[in-house]
Amino acid sequence: MRVKVMVPATIANFGPGFDAFGLCLEKPIDIIELRESDEIRVEVKGFDVPDDPERNVASISVLALLKMLKVDTGFRIRIRKEIKPKGGLGSSGASALGGALAAARFFGIEDKELIVKAALEGEKVASGSAHGDNIIPALFGGFTILNSLNPLEVFNLDVKFKLVVVLPDVEVSTKKARAVLPEHVPRSDAVRNIALASSLVLALKENDIENVGRFLDDHLALPYRKSLIPWFDKVVNAALESGAYGVSLSGSGPAMFALGKNLKDIGKAMVEAFREEGINAEYFISKVGGGARCLGV
Repeated sequence: MRVKVMVPATIANFGPGFDAFGLCLEKPIDIIELRESDEIRVEVKGFDVPDDPERNVASISVLALLKMLKVDTGFRIRIRKEIKPKGGLGSSGASALGGALAAARFFGIEDKELIVKAALEGEKVASGSAHGDNIIPALFGGFTILNSLNPLEVFNLDVKFKLVVVLPDVEVSTKKARAVLPEHVPRSDAVRNIALASSLVLALKENDIENVGRFLDDHLALPYRKSLIPWFDKVVNAALESGAYGVSLSGSGPAMFALGKNLKDIGKAMVEAFREEGINAEYFISKVGGGARCLGV
């Protein structure tokens, strides 16, 4: 028996929603195939990630779920890695969820809280903390608000729009991006983020994408992460001058995304701004995705 699952890329934080908001993309995707074996083996195609079962986040998540189920078995996992690691599009979260979800389907487990718990073990190894703002939108699809991991409580909005994502040819370590964040922020910044986040959710519910773009600012993480992304303001200005409603960082970066009418023009302007900084970049346009799914058993 084998199980194959597809897990899409995601945008964590989605503006002001640090560690709480997430958006599922339609593409790119990772595909994870799991089958029982006498040994534990990992095979990877696509982007380079570890094939050591103790370092690969997908196999770590499988092992975590097996431990929770008190099952002792070997397995073979094949990963088609299409989401660029350290790119800011939830690459580690996708692999972690893919491993946990494939193992869960293999054993007929439907408990999402258990699946998320196992996936977080893989995410923890990759990023240094068990944050779910990539795993949750990848699992549920659409726009998600993570209220609690234990117990699992997620609010989900089935939103429909397109956005442009720009992926520069640089890497930003999630661990480093989280390490630069302070333990405390000014009260005024916290209050501003509450207002932005609340307004953004209301705009999403009303399908007012222009206002969604207006509310993508962030005062909790972005100001401190700019030391890792010195090109950010220039790319934002290029997007806004090309008609973007709003621009933000995807997760901890380096990927960025923008909302607007002429997404191709906005994407080209952002790519050109990166090139002026000596950084190659590419853009793609994606719909909001429906979340991970099983491709066959």
